[in-house]
Amino acid sequence: MKIKAVDHVHFFATDLDRAVGFYEALGFTLTSRHRHGGLEAAQLAAGGLTVDLNQTRAADNPGYSHFAVQVDDLDEAHEILRGKGYNLDGPVYNQDTERWILTVRDPNGFLMQMVKAETIARGG
Repeated sequence: MKIKAVDHVHFFATDLDRAVGFYEALGFTLTSRHRHGGLEAAQLAAGGLTVDLNQTRAADNPGYSHFAVQVDDLDEAHEILRGKGYNLDGPVYNQDTERWILTVRDPNGFLMQMVKAETIARGG
């Protein structure tokens, strides 16, 4: 399993417009406004980093959701991590972002997502 690059960092925002404005003030460029999971979302980019923002649902906590990396072979990543006993979600195809993803939690419960590099359309 080889990680090729950081793909994105994902946050939930209580006020999507204010969050977009904040990242734009930091020098990020808004690259997309769209719906993700049925909710308003935005994607911004700067310096090779993509920030995905989603409007929070009532059950979501605002703040960090996950970070994602691109991998060459998602099936290989799945086999390696499953062989080490980690609980995995996927690989699954995310229709909203049009890409294959695999999600795992680190020992502290933080989400990490792996994205199949050749299916990258937009963040997720």
